[in-house]
Amino acid sequence: MASLAGALVTTFLPSRCQLCGLSLPYRGSRAGICAACWQGVAPHPRAGCGRCGDPEAELAPCLSCRTDPPPFAAASSYGPYEGALRSLVLLLKHRHRDELAAPLGDLLYQAWERTGWPAPAAVVPVPAAWHRVLLRGFNQSALLARELATKLRVPLLLALRRRGAGHQVGLTRSARLRLAPTAFSARRPVTGRILLVDDVFTTGATATRCTRALLAAGAEEVSVLTLARTPNARRIP
Repeated sequence: MASLAGALVTTFLPSRCQLCGLSLPYRGSRAGICAACWQGVAPHPRAGCGRCGDPEAELAPCLSCRTDPPPFAAASSYGPYEGALRSLVLLLKHRHRDELAAPLGDLLYQAWERTGWPAPAAVVPVPAAWHRVLLRGFNQSALLARELATKLRVPLLLALRRRGAGHQVGLTRSARLRLAPTAFSARRPVTGRILLVDDVFTTGATATRCTRALLAAGAEEVSVLTLARTPNARRIP
């Protein structure tokens, strides 16, 4: 039986780390990534602004949130969208490596533990465009949200739908803003504190529009948790 298991591991898992390319020792590795690379996934070194989640903010809340607070109650992320963490997110999204959802979900849970937020009534993923789901076979944000909901022992609700907004990667801030207002709506009523989950926080346009849709559907408040945050991200309303 042990030899059969070993043969299956050798057949279906990569023999080299998908990040550094070194020969992969199966002990300590997860989802085709060596232990050294996992250890290199660094969290934010400081908390920053507890409202918008900006890790570089000197004040809490930051000046932007004091003058123009976002609709969500709080936002946070595990680490900066760079280096090993960025590579892992891209592997999950564009290389169909859905087995990464479990270990990345562990990082998301660590991020949630650091916040000190109260337990949510439910976890809601940011929805993906239907053609992206068809192409990839999954919504990466939903995979991460499912992992987190399981660890928190709360329901996972697919409470949002995306309404026709196009792909946003590479768009300017103004172009994202033009897309965002009609991008999301609620599928169903929601109640209580909602934890909105996405893979990357870039400008905050997606988080803002999803939050407004959830509040309109009955949520008491919405907090936003993402795996990564783009360095020097500038929130747009």
